[in-house]
Amino acid sequence: MTSAYMAPVRACPRAPPTDTPTPSEITAGPQAGPSTLTPMPSSFPDSTTKPTKVKTKKVKIPKPQPSKPELKPKPKPVPVGPFDRPAEEEEKNVHEVYEAIAGHFSQTRHKPWPFIQKFLHSLPPYSIGLDSGAGNGKYLPSSRDARLEMIALDRSSGLLEIARNENDGECVRADLGFNGWRRGVFDFAISIAAIHHLSTPERRRHAVKSLIRPLKLSSQASYSKFMIYVWAYEQGTLSKRKMGTLTNSSPGSTPIPSTSHPGLTTEPAPKNTESEAKDPVTEMEEKIQDLLVPWVYSKPPPAPGPKLPSSEDPKDDDLKASQTEEKAEAKVYHRYYHLFVQGELRELVIHSAEEDGFIVLSDGTSQDELDEQLKDIETGKNQNKKKWLRVRGVGWEADNWWIEGEVGLVG
Repeated sequence: MTSAYMAPVRACPRAPPTDTPTPSEITAGPQAGPSTLTPMPSSFPDSTTKPTKVKTKKVKIPKPQPSKPELKPKPKPVPVGPFDRPAEEEEKNVHEVYEAIAGHFSQTRHKPWPFIQKFLHSLPPYSIGLDSGAGNGKYLPSSRDARLEMIALDRSSGLLEIARNENDGECVRADLGFNGWRRGVFDFAISIAAIHHLSTPERRRHAVKSLIRPLKLSSQASYSKFMIYVWAYEQGTLSKRKMGTLTNSSPGSTPIPSTSHPGLTTEPAPKNTESEAKDPVTEMEEKIQDLLVPWVYSKPPPAPGPKLPSSEDPKDDDLKASQTEEKAEAKVYHRYYHLFVQGELRELVIHSAEEDGFIVLSDGTSQDELDEQLKDIETGKNQNKKKWLRVRGVGWEADNWWIEGEVGLVG
């Protein structure tokens, strides 16, 4: 009988006997030798070995996730024409917006720009200065680190509250055209990312005059200094602002020159087309420089209540999630901006100074050159004019135009 696990063995035909075996041969049997048969493995476990345990992994069945809502496209800047009532439009598109977004805006404006920090640290210790359009006062700590005393001026009461409470600032609520300061009360002044919110050339010039007038006028070094920053029309290729030269994503090919202040470094200026590099100021009408720039404001979600057991139907959870998102739907505000082209900020400062009775000297930082120019004024036709202004540097840095200047008196 054959085993179910062993193949049957066929009987081999017996060879005819040759000789009759002797009794001794019968009792001795065949000589032992190596087997020529390969034994088949048994399907049963050997009784001498322990059975191996097979580990099984638990498979987690993923829970159904609520479908994510489609992301809405980010709103784009909107071109805007000249305002018939600029003061009213600025109230609506600048001041009211900053009051509404003050807390949210301040969360994104807490890190001071290194370029302005270097300017503050270049000033004599214990100088007194003004930050016009200070916002949340993020440069107040930098001024204290440089052993300076600086007053923060801004129109937004919400931002000034943050400047006073978080940055321990001396604050004044007023607009950029405030003229209540005594002349000669400040040793320096800065206006960072503020003047570009004014919608007419006249209002921008008035803001520059209001920044320069309270500076102390000295006939000896060191002279009072000022710095202004504004958004640039010429945007770098890595800029997140889809405006100016990046409106059609074509920055061009001709580099814009940038004058660096001694001791300070600037990034390379963006590139532009040949037609834009020829005479940018006279071609301002061909560019979209006046925009309403969107600010997406999301209200903080409500405080979570007691956690309830999840519904067995995933559709119910999806509905609850969508309702929560609808309640926290972002609101879009629009702020007015004027984008400055190359050369425009310098012309603004010079024009403002001339209107206010300053003699505008040649650009530079050399004290010897300054002394020579002042001697020429003393003996020339402008000797009746006593106060002067000199541009120390103009440049492009991180999608902004900046200018540094100084003012003084003829000896």
